[in-house]
Amino acid sequence: MEAKEVEKIYRLANLSLDGKDVEDLSNKFNIVIDFIEDIFDVDTEDIIMTESIDSHKAVFREDEAKESSSRDDALKNAPDKEFGYFRLDWNL
Repeated sequence: MEAKEVEKIYRLANLSLDGKDVEDLSNKFNIVIDFIEDIFDVDTEDIIMTESIDSHKAVFREDEAKESSSRDDALKNAPDKEFGYFRLDWNL
């Protein structure tokens, strides 16, 4: 991952890069990505599955109608809004 991609991720997450070494962050991201790629290379052909979604019993709560937030409350901390909606910068 290049420094430019790290900057984009931070912008999309609305995080500040002030005081952070972008090259160091890029290297750390690359270490994680390399580790994940190594996991995909592990041969699991003869490994017995120990957990399965089929055997999982989900516990659901009953749906309960509740009053939603007002538009003003929902938008009060939005960094950018327009016409009563969240405004997103698609050019990031």
